[in-house]
Amino acid sequence: MRIQRRADAVVQPWKNGGGVSRLLAASPADAGYNAIDWHVSRPTIAASGPFSHLPGLDRQFMIVGGAGVVLACRGDGADFSQRIDRTLAPFAFRGDWDVHCELIDGTAEVLNVMTRRGRYAASIEIASLRDAPMMFRKPAPEVLIAWCAAGPLAAYGAWGTATLERDDAVIVDEHSATEIALSAGDADASPAVIIRVSPA
Repeated sequence: MRIQRRADAVVQPWKNGGGVSRLLAASPADAGYNAIDWHVSRPTIAASGPFSHLPGLDRQFMIVGGAGVVLACRGDGADFSQRIDRTLAPFAFRGDWDVHCELIDGTAEVLNVMTRRGRYAASIEIASLRDAPMMFRKPAPEVLIAWCAAGPLAAYGAWGTATLERDDAVIVDEHSATEIALSAGDADASPAVIIRVSPA
């Protein structure tokens, strides 16, 4: 288990060089885009343009800041455009597709989850947290990532307690089954994104 602070995240260029992402977690940790099994990151989209071509990767993409984007998707029988302007609403597509991104109104902040098709799969849950702790159990083969969409949040586990601010994350990657608890810093609901990555 580790806490990934926004300020400490490694900044990586996109495969096509069109922008940068802050890496939350990936496996293998030092693999390039063509060799990753899974990858979770926080891209900033500052200009309209094409997405990287990422054969073999399934992608889940959600807006976490800004007005959003329109994605024009082409390939493998797909030929459509998707407007994505709701925050914390995942949109799934294939890295094999040709995807052009058009910004709606200025820079878009994104949470990006990618998994190697046939090897790993990911699920995304939006948890609305309050002051009472909410428990999240992690089975043995799974990696659980809890990303703070609006802080502060409190995280509790066998390792102790930590406070998460916006854009911080808890990475729970022990081989054994375990659990964590999360709660909001006050009585108002605060969202957290719970990402579960497991072998396919």
